[in-house]
Parts: sequence; C-alpha cells; structure tokens
Amino acid sequence: MRKAFLVINALLTLSLIAQLYLAALGVFSEPEEELFRFHGMNGRIILPILLILWIVFGFIARIGRTNIILTFVCLVLLALQTAYFIIAGAMGASPPPNATTPGATSYVLALHGLGGTVLLLLTAWVFVRVKAMGPIVRRSADALQT
Repeated sequence: MRKAFLVINALLTLSLIAQLYLAALGVFSEPEEELFRFHGMNGRIILPILLILWIVFGFIARIGRTNIILTFVCLVLLALQTAYFIIAGAMGASPPPNATTPGATSYVLALHGLGGTVLLLLTAWVFVRVKAMGPIVRRSADALQT
C-alpha cells in the first residue's frame, strides 16, 4: 500500500508542477482567459481528487501520524487557494485583478502563488519522508511466539 501511496504522491506532485506551468501559460497568452481555464480545471477537479486519494491511501498505508498531519495541511493549503480569491473579492477586487484593484487585495492574491509553491514543496517532502520509511515489515507467527 505504501507503493500506491507513493504513486498517488508522485501524481499529485506532477499535477502541482503542471499547475504552475498552466498558470504561467494562462498569464503569458492572449487571450488570457482561454488557456487559463486549464489551470482552473486542474485546480478544481484533478488536485482535490488526488489529494483526497492521497489522504485515504496514507491511512491505509500507515504512513505515520506526522505524515498524515502533513497531508491534511496540504488539504488546508489547497482550500486556501480558493479562499484568497474570496477574501480579495470581499475586499473589493474584481476578477481578474487589474490596475483598479484596491490596495491590499494584491497582497492577498499574491498568497495564491506562494501557497501553491508551499503545497508543491510539502508534497515532495512527504514523498521523501515516506520513501525513507521503506515497506511495512510483517512479523510471522513464529517470531511473535518467541
């Protein structure tokens, strides 16, 4: 089961790398909205599915309390990615942010990029931690009796 967890972890990490690429593709293309929708689709559909599978397989694979907590931190970070836009909207930002975006909303929206980067680094770190654990060693009935 740890192998399955690590495969999902690798897919999640690759999807986050793709997410950064898709964000840049959307920002640096004309018209911006046309290609930017792939960033939104990946962030709203693929990443949440992979993250939930990652957490479920983490429990099944017995990756340890600290690693499970880190997977939940990743879930919170993913939820915050949308929350930054909700907060900025409540502060008066109109999507997409532009030169007329009020004061501090740009700083709130910049957290979106920072949060995505932290999420990517955290998934890579969990992969390394779980890979270092190795496979689960099962004891035989004879070893338990002695």
